[in-house]
Amino acid sequence: MQIGMTMALRTVTAAESAEMLPVVVTSDEDVASWAIKLGIPVVAEEGGGLNAAARVGVDWATESDLQWLILHSDLPLVIAAELADVADGIQRGAAVLAPSADGGTTALSAPEPIVFRYGNGSAHRHLSQLSNPMIVARTGLLHDLDSIDDLHAATAHPEGGWLRDLIS
Repeated sequence: MQIGMTMALRTVTAAESAEMLPVVVTSDEDVASWAIKLGIPVVAEEGGGLNAAARVGVDWATESDLQWLILHSDLPLVIAAELADVADGIQRGAAVLAPSADGGTTALSAPEPIVFRYGNGSAHRHLSQLSNPMIVARTGLLHDLDSIDDLHAATAHPEGGWLRDLIS
């Protein structure tokens, strides 16, 4: 859990630095407690998986009259400047999609309704639903941690020093 929480905190910090309001959507009580202790709003989810969690988060943001961005916490190299690019697109009213290097989706926002279809190749499934999207391909958004190979790639990257130190 140490790596996951540290990575999530780095993602939250990058989002806050990009002037975003992070909200944690989770069904895990330990994750919810962690977020609450840090002052991060939590939206409870019933444990229906990533697609259900995305829907719950978007519904919460919509009901709160906020723009939304689904941003995953397994992004060890993400930095605020990359998220500022995403925020810029959202503020201009664009649909925004950040694909991962393996074809997944690491960040997604849309002004129109969307059906979430996460999993292998999800970037193409999400892209097909978006009109005139802004594609954001930045190092920190391309590198998510889905496998041991992803972990090796992240620790080998110059921005991955914190992760190398944590796992050594």
